[in-house]
Amino acid sequence: MNMFRKDATRLAQDWGVVMPGVRGYYSEMAADALPPGLPVTAPNSGIPAIFTTYTDPKIIKAIITPTKSEDIYGSAKKGDWVTDTAQFPMVELSGYTVAYDDYSQAGDTDANANWPQRQSFHYQTWTKWGEREVERMGAAKIDWVNQKNEASISVLNKNQNLINLFGMSGLELYGALNDPNLPAAIAPLPKLTVSGTSGGNTWLDTSDPIAVYNDILKAFQKLTVQMGGNLTLETPMTLVIPTERQQCLLYTNQFQVVLSDLLKKNLPNLKIETLPEAGTTLSGGNSSVTMMQLFVDAVDGQETVTTAFTEKLRAHAVERYSSNFRQKKSQGSWGTIWFYPMACVTMTGI
Repeated sequence: MNMFRKDATRLAQDWGVVMPGVRGYYSEMAADALPPGLPVTAPNSGIPAIFTTYTDPKIIKAIITPTKSEDIYGSAKKGDWVTDTAQFPMVELSGYTVAYDDYSQAGDTDANANWPQRQSFHYQTWTKWGEREVERMGAAKIDWVNQKNEASISVLNKNQNLINLFGMSGLELYGALNDPNLPAAIAPLPKLTVSGTSGGNTWLDTSDPIAVYNDILKAFQKLTVQMGGNLTLETPMTLVIPTERQQCLLYTNQFQVVLSDLLKKNLPNLKIETLPEAGTTLSGGNSSVTMMQLFVDAVDGQETVTTAFTEKLRAHAVERYSSNFRQKKSQGSWGTIWFYPMACVTMTGI
């Protein structure tokens, strides 16, 4: 008992061994007094599962829907994070002529300027981490602070992608798919079954590449009219289709005609892009129709469309508390700006 009292303080201070209520060491003689052959510990033939568990050092990320709006429609910085409104000067040239006469004052030319405006929208998210939380994840070889920072950037970019495509209600901030200035959408042609009867209008109602090709030709013909003669078969264009319809590009008929080959041959400068949000299945409930868009990339050197932002990423100050940290990150968006809405045709119900 006296020996334990002498050791107890050192055991607590140096080794963290605290045994309240214990008065002394266990006597070796008492242990030796047990009958021979009887076990002191509980029977066991196994080991803790952790010793036979393998942890892969490679971190597997969960699959999320890709953000493709900027890849398809372009991206540009407009203003900064204190800019609330942007205006875009548009000039239309006009005039008329008359038959020449030495004394005639007839004939006139003029120009008309307009200033379409857009409003910006700024949004934010917080990244938070605690000291013990980081240490525990570090024990599992996970760089927890970095993972949380990646999550904050992913959340901001996903939100920006949605704004780029669908805009913001209540603001003059529109999306690429629902800008009210775009011409009214057109409908696909009826699709026929093998027996020649009508099977519906969507691309899934047929397996004939010519039937789908005719829908794209219909959109091209509409675009030709809207462009007032400024469109040729060689004009660089972009075709946006839902990701859930991309398999239709592989439609092949009995003559081995493939839809994708038809498009490459007849519209050599056509670029095809797939967009999850253009359909209903992968849009996360943001779209109730399956649509495609065909638009001209540029008119007289001026881009037809672009997504725009005020700040791609603003990382604010890291705030430190007693045992945790947090940091705000923010972005700002103008949505998608169609400089030439007439250079786009939308077809819904494909």
